[in-house]
Amino acid sequence: MKIAYIGKIQLSDADLSYLNSAQKLSDITYIMEVTPRFMKGPAYNIGKIYPHSGVFKATEAYPEFEKYSRIIDVDKFYVVNTCGKFWQLKAFWTNFLLLLFLIKNKFDVIHLTWPANVYEFIIYMLKRKMILTVHDPFPHTGLDTRIVRLRRKVAFRCVPHFIILNKAQREKFLSFYRLPSSAVIDSRLSCYTYLNMVEQDMTTVPEQKYILFAGKISKYKGVEYLLEAMKKVHDTFPDIKLVVAGGGKYHFDISGYAALPYIDIRNRFIPDEELVALMKKTQFMVCPYTDATQSGVIMSSFTFGTPVIATRVGGLPEMLGNGKYGMLVKEKDTDALYRGICSLLSDEEQLAEYRREIAKDYTSDGYLSWKTIAEELRESYLQMASRK
Repeated sequence: MKIAYIGKIQLSDADLSYLNSAQKLSDITYIMEVTPRFMKGPAYNIGKIYPHSGVFKATEAYPEFEKYSRIIDVDKFYVVNTCGKFWQLKAFWTNFLLLLFLIKNKFDVIHLTWPANVYEFIIYMLKRKMILTVHDPFPHTGLDTRIVRLRRKVAFRCVPHFIILNKAQREKFLSFYRLPSSAVIDSRLSCYTYLNMVEQDMTTVPEQKYILFAGKISKYKGVEYLLEAMKKVHDTFPDIKLVVAGGGKYHFDISGYAALPYIDIRNRFIPDEELVALMKKTQFMVCPYTDATQSGVIMSSFTFGTPVIATRVGGLPEMLGNGKYGMLVKEKDTDALYRGICSLLSDEEQLAEYRREIAKDYTSDGYLSWKTIAEELRESYLQMASRK
């Protein structure tokens, strides 16, 4: 059984971590898109794009990718590379070459990790072999654009099998898209273990104790509630700092918060070396989302046994084991965030208990580990291949 796993640079943290386990069980070829728009992601920070368009061995186009040989089989790692001006138009041709690559290699299963872009629609010619991981069963607030709806509509009509990563939204997902229950496989995320290979940059870590928000700034992330809560936290714990690390456009005025000495806003792309250092040294993470499906930030945090305060939205309670691996608070509630943050800052034993539970269930052979997830998905691949 041969599997093509078509990842996205913006999901590379999950892809590399999953493939580290999955390639030990199955014959999986990893394929990733690189364009002038998509050169940076959780695991990749491409400075200069390869000057040719086509499908290439990843390490031949980007020798710096050789470092990933520590966690995946780089001999089965390819990039779909589109470069130059008017790359969106060139991408139609590049993805035709991808289609030929998929046909030539006679893959039994094609695993997509995101609804295809318009210039990728041609690969749906192989739709009968496809399974799609649906990271967001429903678009986040502020991200529900016309093009996003088109891509999702085409994907959900073409692809016969889906993987969703939280049970909380399963029934709504089935009903909204009128899908049979047999078409949807339940799975989950695990720790972003690829981060263990990253060398931390300790020069980026504040000298004083701090709590951390990390991730791309979007309206649904609820950062405004956290910033406001931090003003109250400072009155109770004046020695604690808040670091907000992530690029993106704020939908509200942050100038007043940025001027406060106990709030450190880093509104830029955060390289892995900085992210790892911040996550390892923080007291805990805070994810004050107003709506959510899953959170890669939580999985990154759990890689280092770092607990999380998160809101009770989407699949976040499931990820936190309904309070087993971190604290859950009400969404859009500054006072709830304030009380939760102060509670954990006052209770080191509770933080230690969260760390113990994370280590027990998310690592090694735990039921939330990538090894267990990869074994389950291998059975799904086998069932799909046998039906063809």
